[in-house]
Amino acid sequence: RNTYSDRCTSLRIICSREVMLTPYSPFSYPITPHFFYGELCNYQHERLFLNQDQCYIATELCQYLEKLRDKFGPIQITSGHRPIRINAEVGGASQSEHLFNTGEGAVDIYPIAGDGYALEKYVDEDWPFSVGYGMNYRGFVHIGIRAGRPKVRWDY
Repeated sequence: RNTYSDRCTSLRIICSREVMLTPYSPFSYPITPHFFYGELCNYQHERLFLNQDQCYIATELCQYLEKLRDKFGPIQITSGHRPIRINAEVGGASQSEHLFNTGEGAVDIYPIAGDGYALEKYVDEDWPFSVGYGMNYRGFVHIGIRAGRPKVRWDY
């Protein structure tokens, strides 16, 4: 079975292209064919990334979202990068992956017209890092990467 982790090495090749996401890219910058920088910052300047490491993590997450889009149709990002103040305002965990600290990042998503529960089950089986089961309670699935890249699962 060809899992996501088998393809992680390709990220370095894709990110090494001459033009790539930077903290200074416009909201309209396509990180992947169907996901744009603005979606990861809710089109708010305060949520723009501060360093290139955050951009690499964002690119990796969006590459996985493309795979999900191929399987489940268009995907809506409800939350991406959240600076400390915004994270506190929305009641996020103090060490939330949404802060995009070094080596970390996360998105909350749902399929626009697809089966969210099927997506959540698929992500649980396929994504080798963090998954928060939120479809039942909050209407989204959390997909993240923690420092050290452990496999973590939790319910909201």
